[in-house]
Amino acid sequence: MKTPKFSIIVPVYNVEKYLKTCINSILEQTYSNYELILVNDGTLDNSGNICDEYAQKSSNIRVIHKNNGGLSSARNAGIDVASGKYIIFLDGDDFWDDKQALKNIEKQLEESNADLLIFSAKRYYEHQKKYTLIISMDVERDKITRNNSNTAIQYLLENNIYRAAAWNKVIRKSLIDAHKMRFKEGYLSEDMDWCGDLLLYANKFDYYSNALYAYRQQRSGSITQNNTEKLVADKLYMCRKGYKQAENLKDREKGWLLTSYYAYEYAVSLGVSSGIKNKEILQDLKDMQFLLEFDICNKVKKVKRLKKLLGYTLTRKILGFFVKIKR
Repeated sequence: MKTPKFSIIVPVYNVEKYLKTCINSILEQTYSNYELILVNDGTLDNSGNICDEYAQKSSNIRVIHKNNGGLSSARNAGIDVASGKYIIFLDGDDFWDDKQALKNIEKQLEESNADLLIFSAKRYYEHQKKYTLIISMDVERDKITRNNSNTAIQYLLENNIYRAAAWNKVIRKSLIDAHKMRFKEGYLSEDMDWCGDLLLYANKFDYYSNALYAYRQQRSGSITQNNTEKLVADKLYMCRKGYKQAENLKDREKGWLLTSYYAYEYAVSLGVSSGIKNKEILQDLKDMQFLLEFDICNKVKKVKRLKKLLGYTLTRKILGFFVKIKR
């Protein structure tokens, strides 16, 4: 197989119920210059055998079998062997819902020469068999591709287009290699740090508007289920780390933008923290409310106004209530 344009990395752990749908959504692509790297992260079910069966049928597929190390470890193992010009991540319980995705994205990247392309996604509610768009607005691609990096980032953040998700991005591999980027292992919020660093390192951005990624909801046994305290603690760690990183930047505008990115993630942390009893985490959460001053994102602006009107404690309770309804 010739050098692939795309390396699609799929961490695999206890997803045998969903894995074939995931793999087939890539094999059904009309574009073929890719490698699909399936990383069996010490799965306890039949997922590893499914990976091997597919590899025997398709020369595009490579399989890595490793001891369990978690999502970050699996993604890192995929990066280590990837040979494509661009890296894309896909979780083993999710799937793509656009057979033309790689063909269209390849065409856009040829036009823009972007370091980082963001694509739209949708939530898939398995029980109801329905989808809801994660980004519902009409994104103006020209404001992303034809502006300098800071202006493009501001547009992405203002409209809540840029999220802390590794799986809705196409990343130039040489960018990852140049900065020795890897996911931090042992954290539930590893995407936050990764996506924050991408904002620092990428010089050119692009956007693909079709919601190709189907993000499966309501799955029992998912990684973050029943780990709220660790999730929030890890998010706060990443927010604090990102804020310090932004403070040290010579480009003050870039620092402002980076902090604004983490401000949205802090607002998310407020919303999912309602069941936490750990006093240390709760105090850390309260201490970091200053991040809401970095309110480029419209949603952060709303949280900031709510806090000014009702106070910190009541704002946190209201956000928690809305998160429960949304679930």
